[in-house]
Amino acid sequence: MTNIATSSNATRRPLKAVVISASSGIGQGCARLLAQHGYTVLAVARDRPAGRGSSILSDLQDQESKRGSTAVPPAAAAAAVPAAAHEFYNVDAFSLKDIDRVTQEISSKHPVIDAVILTQGMATMQGFTPTQEGNDEKMTLHYFSRVAMVLGLLPSLRQSAQQQQQEGNNNQHNSMMQKGPVVMSVLSGGVHSVYKNMHQDFSLEKNYSVKNAADAAGYYNDLGLDVMAMDERNRGINFVHASPGFVNTNWGTEFNPILRGLVRMIQPLGRKPMDCAESLLGPTVFASEKGEDLPKTLSSSSASTPGVIIMGQNGQGKALTVGHTEKAKKFLWEQTMKVLNKAGLAADL
Repeated sequence: MTNIATSSNATRRPLKAVVISASSGIGQGCARLLAQHGYTVLAVARDRPAGRGSSILSDLQDQESKRGSTAVPPAAAAAAVPAAAHEFYNVDAFSLKDIDRVTQEISSKHPVIDAVILTQGMATMQGFTPTQEGNDEKMTLHYFSRVAMVLGLLPSLRQSAQQQQQEGNNNQHNSMMQKGPVVMSVLSGGVHSVYKNMHQDFSLEKNYSVKNAADAAGYYNDLGLDVMAMDERNRGINFVHASPGFVNTNWGTEFNPILRGLVRMIQPLGRKPMDCAESLLGPTVFASEKGEDLPKTLSSSSASTPGVIIMGQNGQGKALTVGHTEKAKKFLWEQTMKVLNKAGLAADL
């Protein structure tokens, strides 16, 4: 486990992290670990059942007592970073319009944000199931809502990058990890295949299957995050698509009873959410604080080329798909903007 007291917070302003789906599973693990490291956690989830938000905040405050280590006395560690004032934001992640509302609320209150961790998702065997905005539920959680969230928070992320550049903390902008804010989408980095019907059926209305939905979500995350990473205005922001591996969570709640029962039988074999969070945040968010590099995406042609970081479950660099081309990125971004604009978002880089 990363030594909590080694975070570089002592000489910096309090750091802030937005965690989506912070109420359970991997998102909850990440939120707890960030709180232990002294971050102010802006927890985003659905306040269902009623009072869930209050429970999340209470749990995050409990994590404050776990700050410190044998290397640095707890009192000294606590003095280095003021007690965090964690916040909860209620959202319906199936609604892109509601995602936009929440990002506006967060960014207006927090002009500087240092990390955005996206973990919202669902596991079902259902076919194409449209939201009220007409997009598939699974694709909305796994891709569209993630892009909408990041775009809404980009001004605050850019401010963090600018401040760290002014502090002289920013390394050369490249495809390796650098000191600066982190955007991490936790889904299937380095695991998924190319969705081959993207140009013919971008929304999956005609070619929906469990595999196509999984491949499309992962492939779209690669491409979309890379578009944002390559934008000059986002210099200093690290964009990561990560795979969490097999984790012992409530994954599969939406399955039918028989399949859900089978999943529950093997779930104890998975990693604990906090261990998974350490594998995700240690090589990215916490490494970024210290200016440490992450091995570059294996298929990147040059270490000087900025781009998305593809990370495996143990923090190792993984490869982009063979379908990761400039043409694919351009098409993906055009179609994504059409989806967000249709939902009423004035979204773009």
